[in-house]
Amino acid sequence: MRAALTLTLTALLLGGRALAAEGTATEALRARDAEIRAALPPAGGQVTPEVRRRLESIVTRAVDLRGMVQAAMGKRWAETPEKQRRRLIGAFESRFRKASGGELDAYRSTQIDYRPEAPQPEGTVQVPTKVVVKGEPTDITYTLKREAPGWRIVDITVDGVSTVENYRSSFSRIIGKEGVDGLIRRLEKGGGEPAPKAGATAR
Repeated sequence: MRAALTLTLTALLLGGRALAAEGTATEALRARDAEIRAALPPAGGQVTPEVRRRLESIVTRAVDLRGMVQAAMGKRWAETPEKQRRRLIGAFESRFRKASGGELDAYRSTQIDYRPEAPQPEGTVQVPTKVVVKGEPTDITYTLKREAPGWRIVDITVDGVSTVENYRSSFSRIIGKEGVDGLIRRLEKGGGEPAPKAGATAR
């Protein structure tokens, strides 16, 4: 499975407003999957720019993007001025949003097997899934935290690779060479490695 497709799958499952506060984390993910499939046009139908923009927009609402950026920045977060933080979060959100817009046609035939969720000591819940697209399986584990608006995603692990850890490695390498402004520029231009790596290993 290509990284772009994996990114689409992980992002689309998180779409909409904050994932429903009622019920379990798994139930919230199932409901979101059903909503996304209903929003897509029938097989063979055209994914219009309006539909694409809507999907790109809603995928960001259930993800704790600020928390993911903060975790990826590590100790550098405390050293980063608020103005730079806002620019960094904005660039990260734009990158995440664009990544969610690809390979939408393949999503219709995607099979998702939800495994038993597992509460974690830090108060989060992990929901392991097996995602199959065109016969190719991928293990995707969502780590969710229950907050006031509902369930929010704090990490996505694809084939054993944590998105947050992957970003942390990429951010550290880029900042070491180009500084925080360099990282922001890369994200704004659609480069900088983090987004492709969020999909883990391309197949």
